[in-house]
Amino acid sequence: MAVARLGEDPQVEFYRSARIYAANGLWWFDTREGVQFGPFICKIAAACSLAVYVAQHVHEYEKFKKQTTEPPGAQDKIAHMVEEILGVLRQHHDFGETAATTWTKWRLEDVRGSGMLTSETVARIRVLEFSLRHPEQTFHFEYFLKCRAG
Repeated sequence: MAVARLGEDPQVEFYRSARIYAANGLWWFDTREGVQFGPFICKIAAACSLAVYVAQHVHEYEKFKKQTTEPPGAQDKIAHMVEEILGVLRQHHDFGETAATTWTKWRLEDVRGSGMLTSETVARIRVLEFSLRHPEQTFHFEYFLKCRAG
């Protein structure tokens, strides 16, 4: 049984499927709303974009957030990536784009210097690098949707 999400009845069982997938040698992800994003040249690029997508939704609706039993992105095993983008978005919301970019660079250094590189650490590095390379997509959700809708 999958864990209930925000707004779902925890007593009802739900079918979950992977949102990140490969087709014809390229990578894609689907949203719950039925929108397909891609193509991406590799799985990590799709995962980074999905993390930004999920984080944007969570950040947008945080004031309405109720306690859920699983962190955002857990279904796709990208909760740690969503967590990093949420940090970037909170900095942007509270202090602006320059401060968010500075914070992201600091966080990237911190994660890189944390010691042993695990797959989770590498994914955190990749999503922070993505946010630095694509600030327009990270900070402006409408732009992200225009760029990535397939």
